[in-house]
Amino acid sequence: MYKILFLILFILDSVFPKVFVKKEICITVDDLPYIARYHYNIQYGKIITDSLLSNFKQFNVIALGSVNSSQLYELNRLNRSKVLMLERWLDSGMVLANHTYSHKNLYTISVKEYIKDVIDGEIILKDIINERGKELKYFRHPYLLKGETKEKADSINSFLKSRGYIETPVTIDNYDYYFSLAFERAMLKNDEQLMNKIGKDYIIYMEDALKYYEAQSIALFGYNIKHIIILHANIINAYYIRDLLNMLQRNGYKFISIEEALKDKCYESKDEFYQNKGVSWLRRWAWTLGYRDDIFFNGEPEIPDYINKMIGK
Repeated sequence: MYKILFLILFILDSVFPKVFVKKEICITVDDLPYIARYHYNIQYGKIITDSLLSNFKQFNVIALGSVNSSQLYELNRLNRSKVLMLERWLDSGMVLANHTYSHKNLYTISVKEYIKDVIDGEIILKDIINERGKELKYFRHPYLLKGETKEKADSINSFLKSRGYIETPVTIDNYDYYFSLAFERAMLKNDEQLMNKIGKDYIIYMEDALKYYEAQSIALFGYNIKHIIILHANIINAYYIRDLLNMLQRNGYKFISIEEALKDKCYESKDEFYQNKGVSWLRRWAWTLGYRDDIFFNGEPEIPDYINKMIGK
């Protein structure tokens, strides 16, 4: 099925001018202010922030950044430099969302604990947004987990709505964090050749993921929806965000805000995916309609073997 859909996408891209094939995508970035395994220090935090924001400005991207407020603290003390990074996001025209305080795994905690983590996530974040005359209204689920039972999912959903939150779905999921971990390990060895290979393969993988989810969208809805892609504020994207944005433009995409993306009717689709794993909303919707992994979900791009070996998978 996917070979046929990929062929259709190729023909549309090749035969018709890009202007006639309307493609739109919202860029979202999780784990602000920044995340790293071996280079988690303020210097690299500034590198990540500078790179993302400067490239977003150049490409006219209004990105949504999801914040883990616990990262603003070191040894239980607020790190003002990290707060300034969030303020830079806002002052650059970006939108910030609550990603909970400590990014806990929903399936290991109670609804009560999850709700507390959501409320704690508003600390600092709500103030700096309100100071700019705006409201904190978007929420991103950690690990894309919404609840393994209907009761749990409904309880959390009701709470979020009562708090005035709008959830931010993901339609293009990926493993950028695996590439970032491998990239960091290559950095530790000062292996520029390996770093370049990882970066090149990262963009190839992300383009394959884009095509895969385009095909899923067309198979499910009959058209290519306004997509929402998840990235992370990590090292690989600090080095390769320009290449990534160029790749998206080369594939005909216009960058749109989260507000514009959510106008697509697809985001009103029923979601009855209650399982112990986080997946894209396309998979949630397809599962709700009765599709299963062995039929609808075949063909998802795979991480290169050498990346898996580097990160110990």
